[in-house]
Order: sequence, then C-alpha cells, then structure tokens
Amino acid sequence: MSSVSSNSRANPEYAPWRSRLDAWLSAPVNGASLAVFRFCIGVIMVLEAWTLCVPSASTFNEVPLTTFYTGANLHFRIPYPWFEWVPLLPPVWIHVVVGALAVGGVCLAIGLFHRVAATLVFLSWGYLYVVESTRTYWMSYYYLELLVAFLLIWMPASRRFSVDAWLFRKGDSPTTVPRWTLVLLQAQLVVTYFYAGLAKVNYDWLMDGEPVRFFLSQARIVSELGPKLSASQLQTLQGILHHQGLVYFISWVGAGFDLAIGFLLLARRTRIFGMILILIFHGTNHFILFKDIHWFPFIGITSATIFFDPDWPERAWRWLRSPRVAKPDWRYFFAGGVLFPGVGASLGWSLEPTPVAPAASASRSASRWMLPLVAGWIAWQSINPLRQYLSGADSRLTWEGLSFCWRLKAEVYRCIPSQYFIGDSGIISTNVDRGVDIHWNAWKGEPVLYRRMNPTKVDWTGLPELVVTFEPQIGERILFNPLSGSMVPHTEQESVQRIRQLWQERYGRAPQSIRRTAVLGQITDAYAASLRAHGVAVASREEALERLQQTMREGRTAEIQPLLRRLQPFALEGATPVATPLFLIEDPLLLPLQASTNSSSRLPRVNRAAWKPGAENHGGGSSGIQHSGGEPMLVLTTETLLESGTEMPAAFFQESQDRLGAAPQIRWNPMSELTQELRMHVSLQPFLLRRYARHVADLWEKDHGRRPAVFAMTGVSLNGRPVQPVVDPNADLARVSVRWWGHNPWIRDLETPRVPKGGIPQLTGP
Repeated sequence: MSSVSSNSRANPEYAPWRSRLDAWLSAPVNGASLAVFRFCIGVIMVLEAWTLCVPSASTFNEVPLTTFYTGANLHFRIPYPWFEWVPLLPPVWIHVVVGALAVGGVCLAIGLFHRVAATLVFLSWGYLYVVESTRTYWMSYYYLELLVAFLLIWMPASRRFSVDAWLFRKGDSPTTVPRWTLVLLQAQLVVTYFYAGLAKVNYDWLMDGEPVRFFLSQARIVSELGPKLSASQLQTLQGILHHQGLVYFISWVGAGFDLAIGFLLLARRTRIFGMILILIFHGTNHFILFKDIHWFPFIGITSATIFFDPDWPERAWRWLRSPRVAKPDWRYFFAGGVLFPGVGASLGWSLEPTPVAPAASASRSASRWMLPLVAGWIAWQSINPLRQYLSGADSRLTWEGLSFCWRLKAEVYRCIPSQYFIGDSGIISTNVDRGVDIHWNAWKGEPVLYRRMNPTKVDWTGLPELVVTFEPQIGERILFNPLSGSMVPHTEQESVQRIRQLWQERYGRAPQSIRRTAVLGQITDAYAASLRAHGVAVASREEALERLQQTMREGRTAEIQPLLRRLQPFALEGATPVATPLFLIEDPLLLPLQASTNSSSRLPRVNRAAWKPGAENHGGGSSGIQHSGGEPMLVLTTETLLESGTEMPAAFFQESQDRLGAAPQIRWNPMSELTQELRMHVSLQPFLLRRYARHVADLWEKDHGRRPAVFAMTGVSLNGRPVQPVVDPNADLARVSVRWWGHNPWIRDLETPRVPKGGIPQLTGP
C-alpha cells in the first residue's frame, strides 16, 4: 500500500488534498519544454566558462580568472562562511575546473549523461562560487545558475531532444516528465523576480530615482554610440537619458516588472504579454544600460520559456512550418492596448492548454518524499530572503541578512578604501609618567615613521633640515630644507656648505651631487626641449605637461626619472611652489637610483641600514613621544602614496601633519595582499571587513606572539548619500562577534534617510 493510502487511514481529512496534490504534481507532461530548458542552461554554462577567460568590464577589463583565482598577486581570498575549508587550487587545477564546467555545459546541452553533466556543472560552478565570494556575491544570476544546475541533477531532463534518449532508446522509453519538475523551476523563477522587485520598493528607487539616475548617466549606449555621433547628436541622446521623466519611468516600471512578471507568466491570459515584457526588459538592460551583466539577459529570456505549456517547442515548430495568427479576444486586445500602449494588445491572445498526456506514457507513482521536498525547496527559497528585514537596521548598508536575496543592480555603492590600524601595547604603550612610549626593539618592521602631509599646506619652517620624501612617481628622495627653524632662508652657498658638513659628520664623505629643486613649469620646459631634440614637435608648455602626465600614466616613469627627481616636493600633487628652493642630495651609497633586485620596491628608496637618524631629521611634532630602542627615520609622504600601497610594507608607523604630538599609529597595508577588486569589496561590506581584520590579527599574532586589536576607518556612499562609516572605528574587528539574527552594534546603521539632491558624489580619501 502506498504512503498516501497509509496517511489517508491515519488522517482522513488530510488525504483528499494530499492525494490530489500528489497526483497533480506527479502527472506526466510533455518533456519537450524541460529539454529545451536543459539545453539553454548547458549553453549558458559554456558561455560562463568562456567569460572567465576573457577581459571583462566587471573586473576593470582584466581577465576574471586571473583577478579572482590564478593571479600571481593573490595572497588572500574570501570564501563564503562555512566554506573556509575549501582550498583555492593551484592555477593549473583552476583551469581544469573551468574546463570541467565547459565540458559539463556541452554535455548538459546535448543531453549526454545529463545527470552526470549537471553534477559536473554544479560542482565546478559551485566550487568557483563558494571559494571566492567577492566575485559571486553581487551577481544574483550566478546563484540562480547554481540552483538550477542542482535541480537538473534530480530531473529526467534528457527524455527529449538528447543523446541519452537516442543511445538508450527502447520501445517503451518515456518521453514525458512529472509536472513537479516544471512547477519547481517556475516557482524558483517567481521567487527570484519577486524579491528582485521587492528590493526596489524603497524611497531611493521610487521617490528619488536612484540608482536608475546613475545607471542612465553611465549607460552603455552612450559609451558605445558616443564616438560615432556628432556633438549635437550626443548631447540630444544624453538629454533624453538624463530626463527626469525617463528616470522615474524606468524606476517605477522596473520595480513593477520584477514584482509582477512571475505571476504574469503563470497566468495563461498574460503569458504572451509577460514574455514580451521579458524581451523588452532584458534587451534594455543589455543594449542600453549595462556592460557588466554578461549572460543575465540570456538566462532571463530562455529560462522564462519554462512557463509555457510543456509542448511549446513542438507547437512552435508546427507554427513555423505553417504560420497563422489566431483571431484575438477583442475585449482584452483593446483594454490591454489602452492600459499598456502597444504591448498590452498582446493580452488579446491566450495560448490553448496542452492536452493531457496519454496514460500509456505516465510516469511512475510519486515518491512519498516528492511533495515534502518540492514544498520544502519552495518554502526555503521564499523565506530565506526575508532575513534582510529582521535586523531592525537598513540592511542595504549593514549587509545583515543580505546574502542570497536577489538584489542585482538594486543599489549603487561608492567607497573610500578602508584604512586598518593595529593596536599592540607591546609596541606602543601609554603610562601616566612617561606618556606615549614606542618600543622600537619590539617592532618587527623597518624603523621608519611616515608622516602624512597635505601637499597644499606644508610648513617647511617646522620641518627638519634633512627631509626624506616619498612620492608615487618618484620614490624616495633626500632633501635639504634651508627654511628649517627660521623664516630667514640660507643663501645657496651656505646651504651647500651645511649639507657637506652634515654629510661629513654623519657618513665621513661628501654626497655625490647637490642640486636645486625646480618648479613644475621648469621641468615641463626641460621635457619639451628633450622631446624637440628627438624630433617630436611640442607646441606649448601645456602640451608638454600632458605628454609628461601621459608617460606617467603609462607606467614609463623610468624614462623621465632624472627630470622628476629634480621637482620640488609634492609638485605632482598640487603643492604650492616653495619660493626658496630646496636641495636634492644624491648619494648612491645611501640611496641607489636603481631598485635593488632583492627589494620588492620598483622605486628608489633610502637604504634603511645605512641611514643614520639624528636631530637634523627628527621633525619637531613628535617631541612628546618617547622612543625606546632607537630612533626612526622620518619620511614625509601623502595619502596618495599610502593609499597606493604598492611601495609600502605590510605594516608601518604613521603620523599626521594635522595631529603632530599625538601618538603615531601602526597602519596595516591591505594592498600588500589584496587586489583592487578584493579591496573594494572588503571596504564596502562589514562582515568582510571583520573577516579580513581577523586574518590580519592572525598574521600579527603568528609574527609577534600576541594578538592585537584591529580597527578600521571606512567610508561608503549608498545611492548618492554622503559618505559615512560602515563600522565603528573604535570597534576591535578582530574580536567582535556576529549576530546572524538581529543588528550587530559594531556595524553603523544608515545615517542619511533620504538621498540628497546632487547625485553620486566624487569620493576622496580621509
């Protein structure tokens, strides 16, 4: 006796609806629709494998495979929680995984051992999904592809249009599939679209037109058509895209589409209308708005065909052989055309239902677990996205419960790269009697103190005689500051004599050369003269400056290093020219102009072991700080260099020109191990910040034998709001705990309820 019969005797009221539902879900239907769906998913997964191997707009035109999995500069990764145990395979094996994804996609498409193929797709795509969350977190359709691949493992999707059906054909081989296979896929898509629409039901989207306004300002059609249009045509196109009416039209229609489309496709009367909307929606996304959503439009259009009658491929083939248009229901035709101009007229047509499959081709009786599993899957997918509304805070900023919630392109985030600071009392201690004490003998790094300067507000009279500067395009330089300690400058002859005296006292020799620094205009003129000497026509100083900047942007600074080293400090960052010139001191024994082969630096840097710190380099503002175990070398730099990070050690001491006398901070350099893409994701997301902070604390504890505190300064703009912190800067992120249900006090809630007028801000570092 079946399980249904047993349940019937135990609970007579339970039996009728359970029996009817079981019968309806297990009823055989034509397998053609599921076969086409299987084919499309297989093709999409092949395309996903290919996309991983070519430059992408979503990875700043880098190859995603290199950016996330195989790059030589990958030192840290962020897998999904509970998948930290999954290792990142060596590059050769990553390529094997991508190859397996492509092979599995091909076999799934043609229906060759389709369950094995679906399993291969699920495991390979699932591995790439979980092992690096920063690639997949943002892309809801990656998650959809993963779920669908998993579902296809359990479905008889190769009974039609497949190599399996041809290889293992028998006289009584079934060509139907149980209805639950289609119901499950349809329910998954309804949930996906509905929550994507629910994500847009907020003031930002509906009342302020953000982030649609931003999407239109960055529209793909402008970047691709712009070079082919005249100035007036381009201005007209931009005027249309930036029009307030279009912004709010797309905002409201986009939200309404996502909320309603699943239900429109379920109803027979609105199914054709819904499919037309699908084509318009995804066509607009692909051809007009976005360059970085890859195959989302393809999967959106092809997956929607699962809502049509199970035999729709056969019907479509018959119609193509003998096209005809049925007479519409004129009531719906005119009513739809009025309510939804143009496309609404399609409501006049309703496809006829599929005839019931003959009993001879019926599937086996349903398993006792079929209904609970189908219902459980739909319930899980329906309930899981609700987590985002349970914390009491705005999850768009706090990211609490925001994973797996179908929010693709629902927000625009801009961020300032996060800064990380180490708290270690074994290195920086404070007591009542001595104040702040820096224990250099406990410091594992270089004895260097970097002072962050504002290049437009440098007071040279308050700086030491010997100044070491560090600039992104030039590297380190040793300069003599004749303004030190006095408003009355030295003469040039006195400055040169003083430099020679200092060098003789410190190093027992004279420097190789002493040269005056020059303002940017003089360097530009010298560069123009050099270009003309090599036969390159330069019409003006402005053109020479543009060529100089272009050379630096292209990374060819080695060609112009001799010129750049003569520049006044921070001139490339807008520093005010110094009326009394500083003097560049060159000493190859102390500062080789060619980077050492044993150094990771590509720019000239002072030999720390050869440098002799003293009062002439101490720098004033830190006089209240006690230095134990040695004196550091003071290096002046700017936030531009500290943020670039490529030339900085993993950890370094930093103080600020604006807070002289305050205790220096130990700053961690994430660029020593995070790519640009990873750093962006970590800076936006509090839980990723916490995971990275714990990683930093682990490294520190391993190296120093004690666990430090790790703090972060953050700045994020949501949909054009002012920049605000996303975590408490006083919270030790290496120790805070996580509440998976409810708000975490160390995460900052949204501070600005409404988007101010003015659009997306231009961000600058703190």
